[in-house]
Amino acid sequence: VPHMQKKGEKTMKREEWKRSYKRICCLLAAIGAGTALCGCSPGNGTQAVRRLEEVRFPAEPVYKSDEERWEAERNQSLPEAFLAAYSDFSYGTAAELLKDKKENTAYSPLGLYYALAAAAQGAEGKTEEEFLSLLGYDSVQELAKDCKSSFEILYHVPNKKNRTGAGEEPHTSSLYSLQIANSLWADDSLPLKEAFAGRLSEYFYTDVFQGDLQSGEAGEAMAGWVKERTGGLIQPEPAPLPENVQLSLRNTIYFYDQWQDRFSPEATEEDVFYTDDGQEIICDFMNRENGSAGFRKGENFTASELALKNGAMVFVLPDENVGVQELVQSAETLREALSGTNGQSVGEVVWKVPKFSYGYKAEGMKEMLQTLGLNEAFGESADFSGISDQKPLGLSDVAQEVHIGIDENGVEAAAFTEILWAGAALPQGRAEMILNRPFLYAVKNKGQILFVGICQDPVP
Repeated sequence: VPHMQKKGEKTMKREEWKRSYKRICCLLAAIGAGTALCGCSPGNGTQAVRRLEEVRFPAEPVYKSDEERWEAERNQSLPEAFLAAYSDFSYGTAAELLKDKKENTAYSPLGLYYALAAAAQGAEGKTEEEFLSLLGYDSVQELAKDCKSSFEILYHVPNKKNRTGAGEEPHTSSLYSLQIANSLWADDSLPLKEAFAGRLSEYFYTDVFQGDLQSGEAGEAMAGWVKERTGGLIQPEPAPLPENVQLSLRNTIYFYDQWQDRFSPEATEEDVFYTDDGQEIICDFMNRENGSAGFRKGENFTASELALKNGAMVFVLPDENVGVQELVQSAETLREALSGTNGQSVGEVVWKVPKFSYGYKAEGMKEMLQTLGLNEAFGESADFSGISDQKPLGLSDVAQEVHIGIDENGVEAAAFTEILWAGAALPQGRAEMILNRPFLYAVKNKGQILFVGICQDPVP
């Protein structure tokens, strides 16, 4: 398990608070409507990227205390259709992504769901049907409507009225954060339909930009957008996009919350973590006992959860000699491990939780989506005519990067999801490959040349 902190390297509690406070301040500044992005702001020496649509995030109500906010939020509920669709999507995609992995992994179904739901707004025909089937809806209009409602319920920025003066530790109520952000980056060669850009702005709170996506300035702007909206936890390489990429849709999730009952740093001690391959790793473990708490004894595992001030973190421990991969072999086994109801008990729960902090880049996301039925979008018959009339488009890649960490205070996590569209030029003229004279050839595999030559005489 990488990045485990040693006991002698513990950071002072006040310094941890300062880092969290600094990240939150950075996020508040970045999400303001007037935030200038690298390569996007007039007067910074470049106009490589222009803003077409600017997001106005939902207004945050001001509460006097966490208790007042919790009471108000008890009356808010996500749309039932969204809950059912998103639950099935979460377990189905997570099982496909995690079941064969043997390293640290992390995945944000929320980030992928919002990115795909936004992309679906530009799909037509069979491509649209496959998006809707995967996302659990019958129409893109209802999908957009429920995504907007859910966004407004989930979205939360720290309450600035609960902040203390500069340089002071913030009050606990100011730290909880769940921020979703979307942006669309179109190349100059791809004129967007106003209806598509406006729909993403209205229903998905999407910043829309246009410019030269193959320029260094655009690469810096796109990377800066992600870095600012993830509190610096995720920092993509500020590189131009590949030449054939015409469109990039980016989603970020930033989350921070505290344990309802924080771990005492004095109780943190070094101990051994045993890996599946027999390694013994010394790392810091947080320790606590809950005198009366809920837990579940399932088939091959024990599960319990630690309450956060605005939710919970579920932990599932496989039984001895049971590999954790057995719990994620299907959506059903994963659902039972994380959300099942069998074997519930109430009693003493002894916690010994390793502190950790790591990043993970999901592999095989495109293949996972194809396995789950999203095939047309990646093929030559992809129909994204709702995005632009000028060029046919098809998805070329879907990727996600996640960072997550826990310590005595709570949980901090961020995710960055990107969907890329490659453009294919409309037919211009006609070519005939009638190889009846000497010609050049090459044999390629995975984009690399295996053989190259010239045919001067096919019958030597």
